Amino acid sequence: MTTSEPPQHHVPLTDDRRLRLREMVSDELDAAWLYDELAGMSDDQPAEVFRQMAESERRHANHWTRLLHEDPGDVIHRPSLRVRLLALQARIFGLGFVISQLRREELVDIQKYVADPDSGDLAEEEREHRAALAELAPQVGAEGPIGEGHSGVGSAGASTFRAALFGLNDGVVSNLLLIAGVAGVAVGSDAVLVAGIAGWLAGAISMAAGEYISVRGQSEVLHRQIAMERDEVLLDPEEERRELVEIYRRKGLSPQLAQQVAAELADQPSAMIDTMVREELGLDPDDLGDPWRAAGSSFFAFSLGAIVPLLPFLIWHASDWTVSYWTLAAGVIASVVTLAVAGLFTSLVTSRSPLYTAARSVFVGVLAAAATFAIGSVLPFSL
Repeated sequence: MTTSEPPQHHVPLTDDRRLRLREMVSDELDAAWLYDELAGMSDDQPAEVFRQMAESERRHANHWTRLLHEDPGDVIHRPSLRVRLLALQARIFGLGFVISQLRREELVDIQKYVADPDSGDLAEEEREHRAALAELAPQVGAEGPIGEGHSGVGSAGASTFRAALFGLNDGVVSNLLLIAGVAGVAVGSDAVLVAGIAGWLAGAISMAAGEYISVRGQSEVLHRQIAMERDEVLLDPEEERRELVEIYRRKGLSPQLAQQVAAELADQPSAMIDTMVREELGLDPDDLGDPWRAAGSSFFAFSLGAIVPLLPFLIWHASDWTVSYWTLAAGVIASVVTLAVAGLFTSLVTSRSPLYTAARSVFVGVLAAAATFAIGSVLPFSL
């Protein structure tokens, strides 16, 4: 059965089934809208591929709509917040930034359709979409191994984006809690401003130093392991060849093929070293971490978040206004907005509902700030 033929029911059309089909229609139309948006951001050849994929997704939506005995032309669709965020992310950071995420989305569709008796050839068409995205990756600047989108985002740039989101969230929450706690003791005191500045700088420098030491130490350990593996390959090649044969046999290769592959690699020491590092140690020698980049990004992300609840106090102080609970309220509101935005974009990493992740971030941050303020209010100190 193809998507152009009238679909035949294999699953009874119960109320639950109708709800599920409507979700599939919405998902397909979301994908079509997103691919149309990406086409508008692309050059000629990638744009044509995205348009073809959008049209394919609309055919898929029509397939599920006809299973509902409804007219596809009567379907009114509004793009979900999730795909709007993906489009915004692509517009800001570039198409290559979202390719791995799109391939993951297609994989989810394949899993759904393989398990659905009414899907026809849709799973195979979604596989074609994944392949088309992989071919587009070099043209739109996708980073990293495009076939390895297991983390949900996959590329080095997206990993940095994820770390920046979490650093931003840490900065907002930790400094908001510090400011709220001191404000609970004496909101009008300069100590609140001093504490906020100290919390910002101490937190950012601490995060940067910790990241530098962590990544530097890990990198040194990994370089040492690679050096030891290199020595083993050069000084005891037969033992390493036997190890490689055993690795490939555990992966499912026949003894003869494992022996052949290992023998050919053993004739090329550099290739043998690279293969043993990847297969035996599970390391990518080209990606062992940059401690300075890790430190810099941690400092910047934490600082960006930490200054949000502090900003109203800086403005009030510069304007020579009287600092009061309204200043704290402004800091809380600014923090809530920032946490909500961070939560929305975090949903692209976690694949959870954008509204859920935003609400969770806000709830946890505000609850923690309220608890800290309450503790500060009952402390028997004055400033």
